[in-house]
Amino acid sequence: MKPKKLHQENKNPILFCTDLKKDYQDGDKIIPVLEKVNFSVMPGESVAIVGRSGSGKTTLLNLLGGLETPTAGKVVLNDTNLQSLSERKRGYLRNRVLGLIFQFHHLLPEFTALENVCMPLLIQGLSVHTAKKRALSILDKVALSHRISHKPATMSGGERQRVAIARALVTEPKCILADEPTGNLDNHSADIVYDLMMQLIKEIGTSFVVVTHDLSLAKRMDRIVSIDRGVLNDGELDAGANS
Repeated sequence: MKPKKLHQENKNPILFCTDLKKDYQDGDKIIPVLEKVNFSVMPGESVAIVGRSGSGKTTLLNLLGGLETPTAGKVVLNDTNLQSLSERKRGYLRNRVLGLIFQFHHLLPEFTALENVCMPLLIQGLSVHTAKKRALSILDKVALSHRISHKPATMSGGERQRVAIARALVTEPKCILADEPTGNLDNHSADIVYDLMMQLIKEIGTSFVVVTHDLSLAKRMDRIVSIDRGVLNDGELDAGANS
């Protein structure tokens, strides 16, 4: 069951891009990846981005998060044009507004699960006591309270991914960008993560933009958009197009 949409109350998108284009250079060749993409997500809205491998899904997610620079067009997050900011200011905005979940967990190997989840809160300037309290709460919600003192090397792939998800959720961001967030999880763990996402939408209006090959997850979102050869389209893909 999908959550009640909250974004109807606020007519301004939390994140949008206009005429977004991305090319890569390979020697003398210009390789187009995205072509004039226009996309927006409203507060409290969940959107799935689906498409074949190599269609540009992850590139779009990286551009929306300010992790890559577009060849043309603009990305606006929380009423701020990302291209107008220095890298330091983009990082500051991401820390306070965005949560990022990568296909590979990108945990800091020298720190425990608890320390990894505390990190975004400490960067915000919260006290160690407050950061630990919030991190413990979110780790409990992803069923990892028994693993808080473990470092990534001693955890399973699914456990590491759940720690990464907890790290993205702990700041209660306005928008979360997720690249295959349940790709390494079993069905039970994936359901835990989905329920937590829906809880954040209900409680604080967090928006979710989820790149996924999992059509069952995509169909639980408010909206599905597809990418085919760098072009974004509204609507579900036909069977087999997401393989």
